[in-house]
Amino acid sequence: MSKNHFAAVIVGATVLLGFLAYANTFAGDWVWDDVSSVLLHENVHQPGQFFQLFQEDQHAFGRGQGNFYRPLVSVSFMVDFWLSYSPTLDGSEVKGYPDVKPFIFHLSNLLWHLAAAVLLFFLLVRLQAPRMIQAVAPMLYVLHPMHTEAVAYISGRADMMSATFILAALLSATIPAGSKSRYLGIVASGIFFILGLCSKESTMIYPVLLALVITLTPREDGTAATRADWKSRSLPLAVAVALLVAYGALRATVLKFSEGGASNGTGLGQRLIETCQAFAFYIKTLFIPSGLHMEQTLTGVPVWTAALGFLALAFVLVLIVISYRKQHYRIALGLAWFLAAWLPISGIFPLNAPMAEHWMYVPMAGFWWAILELLLLLSKTAKLRLLVPVLATVLAVVFLHSTIVRNQDWQSNEAIFRATLAENPDTIRVHTNLATTYDYLEGNLAGARRHYEAVVKRYSTSDEGMLPEEIPIRLSLAEVLLRQGEYQEAIRHFGRLTGIAADPNYKGEVARAALGLGECYLALGDYGRASQAFQQANTLDPAISSRSSAILRGEPLPYGGRQ
Repeated sequence: MSKNHFAAVIVGATVLLGFLAYANTFAGDWVWDDVSSVLLHENVHQPGQFFQLFQEDQHAFGRGQGNFYRPLVSVSFMVDFWLSYSPTLDGSEVKGYPDVKPFIFHLSNLLWHLAAAVLLFFLLVRLQAPRMIQAVAPMLYVLHPMHTEAVAYISGRADMMSATFILAALLSATIPAGSKSRYLGIVASGIFFILGLCSKESTMIYPVLLALVITLTPREDGTAATRADWKSRSLPLAVAVALLVAYGALRATVLKFSEGGASNGTGLGQRLIETCQAFAFYIKTLFIPSGLHMEQTLTGVPVWTAALGFLALAFVLVLIVISYRKQHYRIALGLAWFLAAWLPISGIFPLNAPMAEHWMYVPMAGFWWAILELLLLLSKTAKLRLLVPVLATVLAVVFLHSTIVRNQDWQSNEAIFRATLAENPDTIRVHTNLATTYDYLEGNLAGARRHYEAVVKRYSTSDEGMLPEEIPIRLSLAEVLLRQGEYQEAIRHFGRLTGIAADPNYKGEVARAALGLGECYLALGDYGRASQAFQQANTLDPAISSRSSAILRGEPLPYGGRQ
């Protein structure tokens, strides 16, 4: 089979498998951060604000100021929004944000995922991987269920865009020195690197990956690259390093949107233990992708798993050294790629989470490449070599099924939150999100109450009194209880909130609590206490006076006093 015919077959098969795996995401709704990334992001809705996207944090609307500089992701959302939005069908007066169907957004996510897998294929061709690996690695990559967190979740697009631009940059940077398009490729590699940096901060790993490719790609005769070879290949690396320095300077100055950095509050020794535990999790999940969910933590994970992770990490490092010495350079390159791309998200450096499935998006490419190369190397006979495609086929079928099943968890907020709680029932954030979904979107008061209570119960174990983050949750719980007619229970929670009236930071919340307290007493026929509570609410927030007066006149207010 000719090279072109082979490439067409593999690209077509990869695309087909990708569509089979993710077709059921097209019916998915907006979930989790999609609201702040797209629906509440006013600049995404207006093409005239294109340049503004390059001057702001990605979550400038809806979630609060952060330090995520991903303007190209927002640009891609702007394009999808323009293709999806119809003002004539807008129900924003009901929803509070534009009524946009997410189909185009899900389709775009899948296309970015397919682009990354196809570029991985062409990079393997460029680096002279055996045809069997060129065929199998992209298919396993496109099907692996760990990628569902990036593909099925609209806001996960940054991982795929970053990987696509990294792979495109590597392809451009590795054009042979004698080619007429060599210098055009160097320019293109720099442009792709910039595009990747504007998609996700983790693109900064590109110069390291390029250095590994330059160092570990053998000569055409199979021998190790010489110093002269390295020098001839290093010009695109110099361009990448210069761009990285410029990017770092900009992020430290004009493109720095917040002062606080991520921190898990642990010392280096504890982080090393957690790093090894996380590595064990990644190795296990790459082979056996079970128990996938959004809130992966190390809570309750036995300490001895750190020893397993350490042994696995040591084994990979030893295997890299042996592979290099034995001149199995592609195995060394794939494993070094995996470790280099994993290191920034390993946990050694403070992060906002100990681990996350979507962080494996770039490292996984090197992992499967190395594993397949190793299997081929160990297959000494033709019969044994046939086992490689057989095993790959079995893995592909398992991955395809697991991905299709996992996609169902991303169909709605309720689905993803319930699926996450099934795996991690102690996560306060997800209990809060599910309670809010039931409260504001589904009208499921019993469900909202159950999960608000779960959060309050977890906060009540603190020895620090009422925590700041507990206040809005307790207020929401009290208002749900009021709407359910559970007046005595609502009074208990409202009363605790009105007890912090002396704190000026929470005047608004206390005023709402006093208003709700007045409604409860009024419903119970205790007009004296109701009047006192309304007076407290009016004192804290004079704007409430018209609302309390309306209650006293018998006019109903929705949501226990919320407007």
